[in-house]
Amino acid sequence: MNIENLFICPECKNELSETLKCVNCGSEYNLKYGVYNIISQKISQNQNSWNISDEEIERVIPENQSNNAEEPEWVRDYFSRISDETRQGQQKLNDFMFQLYGTLSGTVCDLATGMGGNLDRLLSVKTKNFDIVCTDVDPKILAMTRKNKKTDDSKVFYIATDGRCMSLKDNIFDYITSVAAFGNIPESDKVAKELYRLLKPNGKLIIEGIYIELDSKSYEVAKNLQLEKGLVEDFITMELRNAGFKNIESTVVAKAVWAENPYDRLPVAGDTQYFSVIQATK
Repeated sequence: MNIENLFICPECKNELSETLKCVNCGSEYNLKYGVYNIISQKISQNQNSWNISDEEIERVIPENQSNNAEEPEWVRDYFSRISDETRQGQQKLNDFMFQLYGTLSGTVCDLATGMGGNLDRLLSVKTKNFDIVCTDVDPKILAMTRKNKKTDDSKVFYIATDGRCMSLKDNIFDYITSVAAFGNIPESDKVAKELYRLLKPNGKLIIEGIYIELDSKSYEVAKNLQLEKGLVEDFITMELRNAGFKNIESTVVAKAVWAENPYDRLPVAGDTQYFSVIQATK
């Protein structure tokens, strides 16, 4: 797959040249650390980003040293604070998703790839018959993930793009996967419409998420951050329906009480989180 043939300018929706310059408005984009950065600073502002330096990305990992040894201390600290109840819920969700991924084929877009937890599952599918396009609003987290996963660049591609105005053409993906993206990207209605646009006819959306209750402290925090529509399951299914999706099906795999973790704004400690999977077709 020639990934560059799929790009469009997020500002004017026209194609890009071989040098990643818009043929219409002249906006320029770039390729660095194996990541295509196709984000417009004019229309993509106030997005969360990871605290990753160029030095961390460029640091060479010796052949006899595992990638895990290179993980920043904050990453190890974050995962050490997750409760056993939450880990069990995550495992049940992981098993459910892994079964679904065994049925994928064609071209798969992973929305908000982040540190690559969902990418690991996609890469682990034994009978993998699909290309993977990893996306995130932060090019540096994609660069770090690419470095740590050491993926095959002929089958896995990394595109920095805003989920609300994605820099990709219409009708190009057979599947789109998402883990918690709707809870981290504001204006979830725009995200739903973009995902619908990118899917081929009869293409399938698979959303994994941790959802909260309407009468919870988490909901109040989410509302203040303008993220509530992406963290309440009923809101998400409504946004998908409004975007044009059909056959919307939700499965609650597990639930758990969220433990205190200073790295997370949401969910709020003590609130119940629901591990769910939403599937929908175009």
